[in-house]
Amino acid sequence: MVATTKRPSPASTRPSLPVVEFPGIGLDAAQSKRIAAIARRMLADEPTLTSTRMFGDKVSAGVDEAPALFFEDHTEIALYAQPAADLALQYRILMLAGDEDMVLISGRRSEHFERYCRNTLGLGNVTVLGVPSSSARSHPTLPERCAATPDAQEPIIEVARKHCRLNLIPYIGTRHAWRFAGLIAERTGARIKVAAPPPQLTQRVNDKLWFARCVKELLGPKALPPSYCTFGPVGLAGRLAALARRFERIVIKIPDSAGGAGNLIFPSDLIRRLPPEALSRRVLRLLARRGWNGGFPLLVGAWDCKVLASPSVQIWIPSRDDSRPVVEGVFDQSLGDEEGTFVGAMPSELPESLRSRLAGEALQLACLFQQMGYFGRCSFDAVIAGNDGATDQPHWIECNGRWGGTSIPMTLANRLLGDWKRRALLIVQRTGLSPPCDLATALGRLGPLAFRDRSEEGIVILTPGGLETGRGMHFMSLAGSQEAAHRQARTAEALLRGEPTDGRADSNAR
Repeated sequence: MVATTKRPSPASTRPSLPVVEFPGIGLDAAQSKRIAAIARRMLADEPTLTSTRMFGDKVSAGVDEAPALFFEDHTEIALYAQPAADLALQYRILMLAGDEDMVLISGRRSEHFERYCRNTLGLGNVTVLGVPSSSARSHPTLPERCAATPDAQEPIIEVARKHCRLNLIPYIGTRHAWRFAGLIAERTGARIKVAAPPPQLTQRVNDKLWFARCVKELLGPKALPPSYCTFGPVGLAGRLAALARRFERIVIKIPDSAGGAGNLIFPSDLIRRLPPEALSRRVLRLLARRGWNGGFPLLVGAWDCKVLASPSVQIWIPSRDDSRPVVEGVFDQSLGDEEGTFVGAMPSELPESLRSRLAGEALQLACLFQQMGYFGRCSFDAVIAGNDGATDQPHWIECNGRWGGTSIPMTLANRLLGDWKRRALLIVQRTGLSPPCDLATALGRLGPLAFRDRSEEGIVILTPGGLETGRGMHFMSLAGSQEAAHRQARTAEALLRGEPTDGRADSNAR
């Protein structure tokens, strides 16, 4: 039996989505009043921001105790929809499902992993529905492929008809996810709740330029790195040259990309050496190689040097009329390269005063989004640049208006432990494992290090794809201390690669 959070929460109608609050964070009356005024102004500028009328009157944002359909689809995120990565990560969303729920999986299923989640982790009896992989001749998004696959669609229709309602819980609330909700409602007459913000608001919060505007209005210009919007090649080259006179490194960001895929970083001495036309040609050519479609605007800004930490604040945002957003935790992200590719996370070890400041500012941003009609999972990424974490200014750089590599394992830890803070937690997402190994082999190699239902420590496999294909590994280490979690993770990495470990490493892993 999976443990659930002891604290009633905005998501408590769904035991598989427990929410546990980070203590001591709140807003005063003046902050609340100011946030409401900014939200009204932004909604007046964009009146259709939260509209869902086009999907029918039976479709709305929210979540309840009815059965749910979960799926993780990256195809509508710019530069992020790489088939290999997509298939490797798609099973993450299964960690959020429980009894009577359904999960969509693209391509070849891993029935061993499904049994592992059901029997070893005790996550419940979940129905996994397979749909064909995307190809040049098929519908690109997972909801479209499900709608075109009767064997996958019919069980969803049957459940919606039986219960007269259904929750749709996507990785991200894209237009195609909402259209699929409308299709189910039309075919069944059931009421469909989508656990995500409306699609236009989803698009805005995940846009780095729009997010920068929110940060500047709410927290002030010092709360983000010097950042500018550019609308063409000439303006881009001019802004690069101006910034290169003031800062050591400059970044160009494709605003709607994710996971560092749209970040292009230049040393300022290179920018200063190139004449404007040559600089423009080089930059546009490098952006095109990243998969950029040629569209403007682009974000250009200073890239913080001497980064002390890359914290991420995890938040659950309930409906506007229910209660205020819940800050669940402040995590330090591990980034695998200069562009900021996510490779893992752990609870933040920044000074308590700085963690409280990050949580408080993130709560203000979440309340602003809530006032504009946001519902669901959200996180905010920042950097702490300088030499002293107690005094340095946080710079907010990105909103992840979706589930992600930290929030899914954190929620799973809440399910397994009742509160993720009861144990040290370390998330590991690596690439480059060779040779491939199936899940049974991986669990055999881990031996007593593998987490078991009703235990409180060990290695939890989060996705099977990297192991099975030889592309990497993805797991969570739970232990009594952060040092033990790291030691356990290092031992697990060696074991999963088939490398020898001495007995001392194994016995001390916990």
